[in-house]
Amino acid sequence: WATALLSCCHGAESPSPIKRSASLLRKRLGSSDMMVTEVCAGTMTWGSFVQDENEAHVQLDKLIDLGVNFVDTAELYPVAFNYGQTTERWIGNWLEKRREAGTLRREDVYIATKSNPAGIGSPEGTPHNFSAERLEASARASLARLRTDYIDLYYLHFPSRFGFAGFGWASWGGPERYAASRTSDGSVDDIERQVLAVKRLFELRIIKHWALSNENAYGLTMFCLACDRLGVPRPVCVQNDMSLNNRAYEGDIAEAAHQFGVVGLPYGVLAGGVLTGKYHNHAFQSDDGRPIAASRMRARPDFQPRYASPVALAATGEYIALAAKFGLKPLEMALAWARDRWYNGGVIIGMTSIAQLEDCVNAFKLEPLPPSLNAEIDAIHERYRNPSAAYANKELVLSAPWLERSADVSSSHDEV
Repeated sequence: WATALLSCCHGAESPSPIKRSASLLRKRLGSSDMMVTEVCAGTMTWGSFVQDENEAHVQLDKLIDLGVNFVDTAELYPVAFNYGQTTERWIGNWLEKRREAGTLRREDVYIATKSNPAGIGSPEGTPHNFSAERLEASARASLARLRTDYIDLYYLHFPSRFGFAGFGWASWGGPERYAASRTSDGSVDDIERQVLAVKRLFELRIIKHWALSNENAYGLTMFCLACDRLGVPRPVCVQNDMSLNNRAYEGDIAEAAHQFGVVGLPYGVLAGGVLTGKYHNHAFQSDDGRPIAASRMRARPDFQPRYASPVALAATGEYIALAAKFGLKPLEMALAWARDRWYNGGVIIGMTSIAQLEDCVNAFKLEPLPPSLNAEIDAIHERYRNPSAAYANKELVLSAPWLERSADVSSSHDEV
């Protein structure tokens, strides 16, 4: 519907092919001195969906060969199962081997990692509120696993005032939503305490920059103001869930980030693989012959089910058709669109194979998407507003009973 509408407005002629460059662009990440590729390698599946450490090392080698110099991990990784520590350890083993072989210098790659208030993967393994002691212990444990003496970019993985209950929402709702998992209150004093804990890491020369993840406009604003009061560098970026099917970041937090000089560095841009189109048509699989049952949304449907909600799948069907109209793979359009957003400094990709890795990296060689394509993307978005995020009721998002009612109404109209 949306595509057909805009086709009428812009004419039916075939769009011109979108050109590609030969290499990846590197640019400064926000206010930092980090000159990174626009594509950042996410690693949260290494140790769960990727079960062989050597395969993770092969993927890291391929990333370096393709020019990628930015790797993102966390003490919590891998995810879905086998949570905690393994991913950092595998990256550290790879880094040590490559440095000993003389094929890589530590300064050739920027490494980001994270501490989480649930304590998963931390030395103590229990929830905390980003106290100075716990944050330092987590950072030092990450240093040991990563086989390095500094961390380029260190995140607070998700707000302690929410805990795990904060994931998947596009609205704050009521405080009772987070009562069971929160470990702090989000007050001015609470935020200042956490900023001072980060300051301690700077003083110890453990970290070079820091950042926030899964934050909202209130949190970002409070952290930045506290940094200014306490003489601590502001966070460099915000790593939030964002995609064609979840543009909630474009609300208040995009403006707050802009005003404080903080850039976006989103994850989830392919919505757990849904926006590759492979769950609609197996031909969109990057890996020829790989059974779709092995893919995340089939193998672990209870992990991040928001990405495959009924409305998200319906929207994805329209994005697939739009990508084809412009001669793109759905994966390419989704990644290039996120890269092109004015508020983003880069995009985090995720992969479980070399074929997926190459497809993702190649998407960043596309020139900026044309205004006509972006207009059609916006038209689809106006019809399907952030279907991978919940505003009031997650169960309704995952069942979408109104789709059936809409189909019934359409059928009755057809009969008339």
